[in-house]
Amino acid sequence: MNRIKVDLRSDTVSTPSHAMRNAMSRAEVGDDVFGEDPSINHLEDTVAGMAGFDRAVFMPTGTMSNGVAIRALTSAGDEVICGSRSHAYLYEGAQYAMLGGLQMHRIDENESGCIPSDALRTALNREKDPHFAPRTLVTLENTHNVMGGLILPQTMIKEIQSIASLNNASSYLDGARLWHVMAASGKSLTELVSGFRMVSMCFSKGLGCPVGSILLCSSEDEERVRFIRKQHGGGMRQAGILAAACIYALEHNLPVLSRTHQYAVKLARGIERSPVLELQRKKVDTNIVIAKTPEGKAEIVAESLATLEIGCLALSPSTVRFVTHLSLSERSVKYAADVLSAFGG
Repeated sequence: MNRIKVDLRSDTVSTPSHAMRNAMSRAEVGDDVFGEDPSINHLEDTVAGMAGFDRAVFMPTGTMSNGVAIRALTSAGDEVICGSRSHAYLYEGAQYAMLGGLQMHRIDENESGCIPSDALRTALNREKDPHFAPRTLVTLENTHNVMGGLILPQTMIKEIQSIASLNNASSYLDGARLWHVMAASGKSLTELVSGFRMVSMCFSKGLGCPVGSILLCSSEDEERVRFIRKQHGGGMRQAGILAAACIYALEHNLPVLSRTHQYAVKLARGIERSPVLELQRKKVDTNIVIAKTPEGKAEIVAESLATLEIGCLALSPSTVRFVTHLSLSERSVKYAADVLSAFGG
């Protein structure tokens, strides 16, 4: 296996800093299943307060957080409306069918990353008929991963929430990388999550933590959320060690997260000069850059870049993804951008 000098496969490859590790080693802990871990309780209260939600529940992973939320907001036999390119639809092993008895009804996103309003109205405005499953939940993803770290327009989010509400459906946000929207837009977390019944956010994507996601919910929904989390195997004990990393990240990593967006812009400029690669989107919103390769050559491109000590991920037969993170340095990003600018020449 080639040595990867600049790992851009995902922001999940970032590693905890020494200061974060020190914070973890000093964490005050207890049994979280009994609600007795002070570090977990502090983290949950802090994030709930930042978001203007009643409660927040710590989860080990974003996939579990999505799974718990979507199960908590539906009943077996329901259909969940999602984007065709959403993480929940593409990358979560059909967990909703397997664990919740749910069917995903996908709709192609428009260029904004949102489900088109007219298509959503059509999907929800079905006459009651015993042949049809109830469509009770609409999900969005912000930032949108496979659309290049795209930030969803707030006006369109509000329109989608309104359409869902008028049709007695709840709205859920997979906000795994919502911290990036805060950093790029300057909007508060409260503004970004307003109108959603539940919202999930990751600490291991972007904020540099080894583990962790959190699910925002109401006090009325909390009991069901915690039950389903336990059912999924997410009942952790002295998890305050992990919470301490997340608290450190909120205090120290979130304020400098925009640095990763600057890194992504530099990579994009390198890709623009490449003889064989082409940017999927000219504008870089956050920390993800997707490049088009010659037809069917994505795996070959990824393997070739690995020989040059650069890690990237083939998303499809003809696209590769580069994701920046806080474990990178200016020097390593410059090296990657320089290599990409000459790649294929």
